[in-house]
Amino acid sequence: MKMHMTAKVSNNTSNSFCNDESPFDSNQSFVLYLEPIYNSYLQIYQNVITLNCDPSGPLSKMVTQINYPKLSPFQQASPTFSGCPCVFTLLRYPVSKVGSGNSAFKYNNAFMTADDIPSVFSYLNTHDYIIDTSTTTMLQNGRVVVGGVSTHRFSGDRRMIAMVRYLK
Repeated sequence: MKMHMTAKVSNNTSNSFCNDESPFDSNQSFVLYLEPIYNSYLQIYQNVITLNCDPSGPLSKMVTQINYPKLSPFQQASPTFSGCPCVFTLLRYPVSKVGSGNSAFKYNNAFMTADDIPSVFSYLNTHDYIIDTSTTTMLQNGRVVVGGVSTHRFSGDRRMIAMVRYLK
């Protein structure tokens, strides 16, 4: 099963989790996750940085929606499955060198990973983003799991990295 990149979806589609129609769906604040994916081109599993929505600001130039297949043939859709397997994913910069379409999957280093978290935080801090450490800590230490396996799409056990807010 070949994976492929898809074009970004407008923020006002019914399959997008960040649409402008609800006062609760804003891309001024977003969550960064570390999420397992299967790269069928390289035939490896990778933990990549994903987001809950397309963020506001300059970071959006490094984010694209990617259509990931199931991690396992045993995964089943839940009753709340949205049918949209697209995931907002952070790519290496410049994105033009990573490529588009299936070509991004040909490179083991096309996606930002756990090793890149310090660099991502540095970028965020110097480009008008705030890493909301108090909310992140509260959510990570609380009884409500932010992350885990999604009920809206096929995913692995996502782990929340941080809650982030764009200031402009």
